[in-house]
Amino acid sequence: MFKDSPYSVRLASVLISIYLVVLGLYYLQDLLILIAFALILAMVLLPLCRGLENKGFPRSVAISVCLLFSVAIIAGLISLLTFQIIEFSNDWPMFIKKAEKWISGLQTFLSRNLNISRKKQMLELSNQTIGLLKNSGSILTATFSTIVHSLTILILIPIFMFFMLFYRSFFFTFLAMVFPTTEKDTLRGIMGKTGSVVQGYLVGLLFVMFAVAGANSLGFWWIGVDYPIFFGITTGLLLLIPYIGIWIGASLPILLSLATLSPSHALAIVVWIAAVQFIEANFITPLVIGSKVSINPLVAMLALLGGEMLWGIPGLILALPFTAIIKVIFDHVPTLQPYGFILGEAPKRVKETEAP
Repeated sequence: MFKDSPYSVRLASVLISIYLVVLGLYYLQDLLILIAFALILAMVLLPLCRGLENKGFPRSVAISVCLLFSVAIIAGLISLLTFQIIEFSNDWPMFIKKAEKWISGLQTFLSRNLNISRKKQMLELSNQTIGLLKNSGSILTATFSTIVHSLTILILIPIFMFFMLFYRSFFFTFLAMVFPTTEKDTLRGIMGKTGSVVQGYLVGLLFVMFAVAGANSLGFWWIGVDYPIFFGITTGLLLLIPYIGIWIGASLPILLSLATLSPSHALAIVVWIAAVQFIEANFITPLVIGSKVSINPLVAMLALLGGEMLWGIPGLILALPFTAIIKVIFDHVPTLQPYGFILGEAPKRVKETEAP
């Protein structure tokens, strides 16, 4: 019936459907982000849960053991970072004193070379401070709300993961009922391929994060940055945000080195981070993750931009794995295979007759 409709009607229906989907993704983002993170992490734990179940553990016990193991690893990492943050905070007054000397030198430079008097500089700084204080109430309220919301999400994610893993057979039966024309083996193959893609991506990403954290820790130590391990781990963890995460993590050591050491130290950090990111993006990540998530760079960039526009930083983190999931589904549905082709890597060799 729909196929016999005029092209304009079909095009309008498709555009309206896309608009409604995007609108739903935006307005339901809090719930969908929670479900998305729980689903991705549940896929990662699924092989371990199956292994324990095959050894005779009840499903609920196997899932609980996997969740406790994951929470213990995350808690250990948070404890390590917390210890580093406490040490860093103890030396914060020393950093402030060094930063004050640097700011004083900057003021002298501006006064001598740009004819901006110290009085005018202090007046502008005072105006900015007053403006910040006026908005301090809303800033503190927003910060507190964000912290509470994040803690709520962190508590709910393991609960959602438990139920997703516990009722996975029930969900499979539901999908088989929704798509009765699809053979169960085909549906099971799609789910298995989806799980392997997500697992390969996240395990590979974890390896890349460890490699970058180690390289940056070594580089920061060699340059002479204080707390090199803390800053190295931070830059590694922020690789969860593709492309820009490593620079967000490097911004603090760059600023501290600029204020407490010298501009040459800050420049050395910039050069080191640029070199590490170049090696990571062009050699390590394609070798470790590229074989698991075959998405072409243009689609990856569009997915990242769209994810950030819809869901902010969580969208940046979830964009690539969910694009990979969509590609797997497209590849297994005959009518959608052309879209799966355009999402994937371009063929290495294209016949001249096929090229425009």
